Amino acid sequence: MICLTVAGLVGLAAAGTTAAAVEPGIDVSRFNADISWAAVAGDGITFAFVQASRGSGDDCAVKPQRCGRDGLYNANYEAAREAGIRVGAYHRAFAGGVGRRGITTDAVAEARVFIKSVRELHEGDLLPALDVETPFAGLRPAQLRRWVRIWLARVKRGLGERAIIYTNRSSWGATGDTTEFALAGHPLWVAHWGVSSPLVPAVNWAGKSWSVWQWTSDGEVAGIDGRVDRDRLRGGFGPLTVD
Repeated sequence: MICLTVAGLVGLAAAGTTAAAVEPGIDVSRFNADISWAAVAGDGITFAFVQASRGSGDDCAVKPQRCGRDGLYNANYEAAREAGIRVGAYHRAFAGGVGRRGITTDAVAEARVFIKSVRELHEGDLLPALDVETPFAGLRPAQLRRWVRIWLARVKRGLGERAIIYTNRSSWGATGDTTEFALAGHPLWVAHWGVSSPLVPAVNWAGKSWSVWQWTSDGEVAGIDGRVDRDRLRGGFGPLTVD
């Protein structure tokens, strides 16, 4: 059950929204194991980002044997939708590659595994999302921007929608804190835990601020064993929804 503290309400008001405009959500992956989505919906959750893939295989820096396609994605997607929860697919990136060709190859491989896992988007789905966070395999800012640009372009071509970008202020700094993707119309899903209002990278995302805020990794929701990431979505589902 979502509970906005006084500090949280003040932070949301300062960010230009109200409690009534905020939708409560979660994001999950195979690491959350089996989920009772009916119970999740009964606890007031209205949306969920579900991991479809991580990296492209053994390139992952974290738990490489569990990267590539998320084996629970299809079951999570179907059960969440059946429970009346809006669903968006996300990809946990592990950007890498050596030189322009290697960076291109790596970004294309990760885009392909994501597209293959998602297959297609349906009306009412949330836009797909790219999780951009460290580590970045030593890529320089221009190289990381190239990687992100290629992944986004491939997914736009493959799934027909412009992706949301998930990141945090420190990770996005590795891109040179670029406003390129904000100006290109990619909404921001920002991670900042334990605060009343998040710090937003890229000059407040080129003045557009955040659309989704992951406000904790230590949440509790009925139907999920253990801790779960909690999110807030503002501005209504419309701008983030597949037509």
